Amino acid sequence: MAGKHSKSLFDFKKSAYAAPKSCKPSVFSTISPPFKVILLAFVLVLVATTILITAFFMQSSSHDDILSDAKATFYSGDSSATLKLLAQQNPDIKGWLKIDGTNIDCAVCQAKDNKYYMEHNQLREESRHGALFLQNNDIIDRANDDKNIVIYGNNMQDSTMFGTLKEYRKLNFYKSNPYIELYYDDQAETYAVFSVMLISSMEDDGGRLYKPYKSYFTDDDDFNAWLEETRIRSIINTTINVENGDDILTLVTTADDFNGARLVVMAKQIDELDTELNVYGASFNPKPKYPKIWYTTKGYEYPY
Repeated sequence: MAGKHSKSLFDFKKSAYAAPKSCKPSVFSTISPPFKVILLAFVLVLVATTILITAFFMQSSSHDDILSDAKATFYSGDSSATLKLLAQQNPDIKGWLKIDGTNIDCAVCQAKDNKYYMEHNQLREESRHGALFLQNNDIIDRANDDKNIVIYGNNMQDSTMFGTLKEYRKLNFYKSNPYIELYYDDQAETYAVFSVMLISSMEDDGGRLYKPYKSYFTDDDDFNAWLEETRIRSIINTTINVENGDDILTLVTTADDFNGARLVVMAKQIDELDTELNVYGASFNPKPKYPKIWYTTKGYEYPY
């Protein structure tokens, strides 16, 4: 028996001929007390790290399952009906966002507190992944005549949520994937990306905080001044024409360029007949306008 054999290796019977016990001290007893404390601390850290890593991957696996189940539900029938099924799981689910060429293909939630879905998934469970969420004062169907609705998401290293939104910093990617799809109620809308920029979440540019998520414009001059900022700040010079009155969709996530950096992707709604827009004339902006902190971080003089 395996158990008996294992025991016999260590459970010696007393014998008249047994060798005398060694008087040599154990290796552990020769270690100084300070080093014992250090060794114990190391072991505790190792155990804690193992537990955290295990929990990290378990949560990632669980999150992937939640996203997969939601996609299976959403694509099981008409989007209007399947969104209602998802809303039965969580009434905060307001729509669905999809971008070809990325992992962005998931539900959009909305809470009174914008921070809530940074720390909770679409089932309202605590999660480091969070969920995509609509800005709390926006209405997804623009019933309040909101011309610019904003969706936020965490920039996850495992490429979930808005972890692949940074692909729009690549010109070839933009040319291949210029469209964003938004579904809600019985609506299926298509948007064309017209600006990709880095902004700061903190005041800069001489104490002024640029707000790409501005929703209301007093007149054409007000809109055009705002639009000009989106143009000169865009990493890519696009060929998409935008006018006052167009419905705009803004996607926002964090970036690693500097403390408080945010990556912003802006798109305007287009008709289905306009989905053959010529995006191949797009080019890199050789000198996009960055926040003041970007220049300071790199040791450059702020040129504006």
